[in-house]
Amino acid sequence: MLITLDSSLHKPLYVQIREQIRGRILSGAVAVGDRLDPSRELAKRLGVHRTTVSNAYADLEAEGLIHGTVGRGTFVSPFVATLRETPPARQRPGNDFYWDSFFAPDQQDDSLGRLMASALEPGLISFATAHASAELCPVDLIRRAMEAALRREGARLMQYGSTDGYAPLKQYLQARLRRDGIPLELDELLITSGCQQSLDLLRRILVAPGDAVACENPTYPGLWHVFATPGARLIGIPVGPEGMDLEFLEAMLEQNKVKLILTSPNFQNPTGSTMPLAARKRLLELAARFQAPIAEDDIYGVLRYTGRELPPLKALDTTGQVVYLNSFSKIGFPGFRVGWIAASRRVIDRLRSAKQRADLHTNLLGQAVLDEFARRGWLDKLLRKTRKFYEHKLSVLRRAVEETFPPEVQVKYPDGGMAAWVELPANLDAGELLVKARERRVVFAPARFFYFQNPRHNAFRLCFTAVPDEQLAKGVRILGELLRSEIRRGKTGRKAVSVGSGVALV
Repeated sequence: MLITLDSSLHKPLYVQIREQIRGRILSGAVAVGDRLDPSRELAKRLGVHRTTVSNAYADLEAEGLIHGTVGRGTFVSPFVATLRETPPARQRPGNDFYWDSFFAPDQQDDSLGRLMASALEPGLISFATAHASAELCPVDLIRRAMEAALRREGARLMQYGSTDGYAPLKQYLQARLRRDGIPLELDELLITSGCQQSLDLLRRILVAPGDAVACENPTYPGLWHVFATPGARLIGIPVGPEGMDLEFLEAMLEQNKVKLILTSPNFQNPTGSTMPLAARKRLLELAARFQAPIAEDDIYGVLRYTGRELPPLKALDTTGQVVYLNSFSKIGFPGFRVGWIAASRRVIDRLRSAKQRADLHTNLLGQAVLDEFARRGWLDKLLRKTRKFYEHKLSVLRRAVEETFPPEVQVKYPDGGMAAWVELPANLDAGELLVKARERRVVFAPARFFYFQNPRHNAFRLCFTAVPDEQLAKGVRILGELLRSEIRRGKTGRKAVSVGSGVALV
């Protein structure tokens, strides 16, 4: 199979490999059942690191285009035949316009999105997605809340709504935020279509070409994708056990004028780290000294299972520099797409104008249903049940890991949130591990998906909230067996070479 690479393109080499192999498979140039070159051989022929090829293969496997068999190799999946047999859409006159030459450059890789989509396959154990458990979804209560809202307001909920948001829901959120130590007026609150839109609106009003944005690295890809726009400079701040590295941040702020600092102090995604109170206060001091606004993403804040509850940055904010973002999505209502922003009045005014240009208003019926659900006390009950349920899930994960993972692998368990962070020995690659795990019907999200600078390959995120207990334990056991095998293979594969008068292992 002929593959050509061009290092001058603004496209990663593994993406070039993946796209060329995908094209040959879908065109029929490579037949179903054909064996692909082993990653080591292909890497040697192309003059790239083996990890580059392994990452390409991992993405193709996540798409279902190839599958590997231990001891035999990697083959084109029978699933491809279904794709080829799908009749093409009937061509209409004028439907052959060459659109590709008009699209704006898009260098973002959607491999993680495809991996998450593959998690819906029957029989697959997926640790890849930070989703709420379907077992907790209160369908009957939602139905009752919707019926009550429609009886009360009828067709009005089918009309256009206020850009600000549904007034009763804003009043509920105002009371809730005040209870959390964030006093604010109604005109300092804006309802959005989830945190993703909140981030996009912030980018629109704050970030111009050439501006610098400081962002935790690693972080949730959806966050940094929003700010990875042409002309903007994303500066990665390392994340440690106590969240954002503030020493690094301070040194960076001394050398750069930053328009925005992006941070998730509670159960940071993907590492699960939590910023202590002292660090939160210091972050606010740095932001005030260098006059840099902070966007605080607190989407996991209510999902604390252990440890002392800490105030949001916004509750400690005395200057009005913090823009607070949250949503109902991780509580269990991602389909409603309802989130909110709490910020100074001047900021909300600009955000409101940006939202009017984006989508006019957020789903009005969804807002009314959530307000009804919350005011009846059902939301607080669901939160208590959810925290207890996920605390149990985390204990199942911990027990399974302690029983099966080798001691060389370090697992960082969070005090809340939806995922644990797994760190492997330096010589192991999570992308290669994913390929082998996928063969055994287990998937997870390798670390490389979460880094926009200086990616590391020897770590991965393990989401535990949406996996049934039995499958959770089984999936961890499979990963543990693979990890032990990889570590043994790494040790036995080292070669002895002479170094002066002694011998070293490499």
